[in-house]
Amino acid sequence: MLWLGGAVALGVALTVSQAVAPRSAAVAAGDTAITSKSIAFFERRLAQDPDNFMIGGQLVARYLMRFQLAANLADVRRAEAIARSVLPLVSDTAGAYARLGVVYLTQHKFAAAYAAARRAVAWNPRNQGALGVLFDASVATGRYGVAESTLSRLTPGRLPYQLRLAHMLTMRGRMDGAYHALDHACRQLARSQVRPQSVAWCLTELAKIQHSREGEASAAALYHRALRFQPGYRAALEGLADLAYSRGDWAEAADRFRQIAVDAHPDLYLRLAEVHRALGEPSVAEGWERAFLRVARALGAEALYAHPLALYYAARPLTLDTALAVARRDIARRPAVESYDVLSWVLFRRGDLAQALAASDRARGWGAPSPTMEYHRARILSALGRDAEATGFLRLALARPSLLEPQAQAELRDRR
Repeated sequence: MLWLGGAVALGVALTVSQAVAPRSAAVAAGDTAITSKSIAFFERRLAQDPDNFMIGGQLVARYLMRFQLAANLADVRRAEAIARSVLPLVSDTAGAYARLGVVYLTQHKFAAAYAAARRAVAWNPRNQGALGVLFDASVATGRYGVAESTLSRLTPGRLPYQLRLAHMLTMRGRMDGAYHALDHACRQLARSQVRPQSVAWCLTELAKIQHSREGEASAAALYHRALRFQPGYRAALEGLADLAYSRGDWAEAADRFRQIAVDAHPDLYLRLAEVHRALGEPSVAEGWERAFLRVARALGAEALYAHPLALYYAARPLTLDTALAVARRDIARRPAVESYDVLSWVLFRRGDLAQALAASDRARGWGAPSPTMEYHRARILSALGRDAEATGFLRLALARPSLLEPQAQAELRDRR
């Protein structure tokens, strides 16, 4: 799915915070209408001076900003077109390729993002923005060794390093260290007078870490704090919706998910389907499922939404073969641990237990397994008759059920 989480959101947040005027010079810059006026201004300027790569760079940043606010896929496509068009004109080639890499990441064009990041670093091995995007693209494509070595080349103490350090520590399960690194970065952002949207993004990521460290209440407090910085911030609303979903507060979950449900984020349609099914509204639930399939099965969309699409098909006996095909194609595009975890679950649902366990091994091959990975592995081991091992993994997975991905939470509720 085209969500702005993890490495993708990290690159976008830094790109727009660096390219767009600070809060004092752009009052309410996070507001979609004002951002749109700014875009219209720079579009006119670029039409008058098409070779002005500086205007092009500003326009790319603003398209990405508006996409974070309104989730209109057309903005990302416009950003890519301009980012590509200015490449022959720029004086900072490394910066231009880094910017293009961020645009590719936003569209889940992972191979292209990695290639652009490599070219950026080749042009300027010390460019912090280029190194940062190489880190992000390496994580997204499962090149964890490259990500680790790239992190060591970023300058300690500076914001690009702090944010990537927090991300690396989170992936390794070192949540206390991740919290302190990201908390420091959020304070830096707040002091530096960047756009409120960037601070809201940082606080939302901090909330996810706090969810693991201290639980739902601490996470909710940070989501609300993010919304005070940027009212209506989509990722913070999603975090609160997820918390309502996990505790079974279906009315609140439905209300919050409806506020942010758009085609660019079709996995939310599936969550709304589950919520309305729990509310006893099956026809409404089926409508949301149709909305998901309309987007996820569109021509060229599979690379964007492979994970929720494979999991959706895996939940239905008649589409298990399709689920496997989607999951395997995703592995070919992006051999990351999350992709192997999805494959392990699809294989489990098909009854291919030995292959499912092998895929689970690959999912656990780097970093700290997520609670969802632990849950999937527990179910696979149990099906193989290895109940003693399964019990240990299930205990880890269920220590805090709200940390499970929505698909796993729904599956767990259905088993009760």
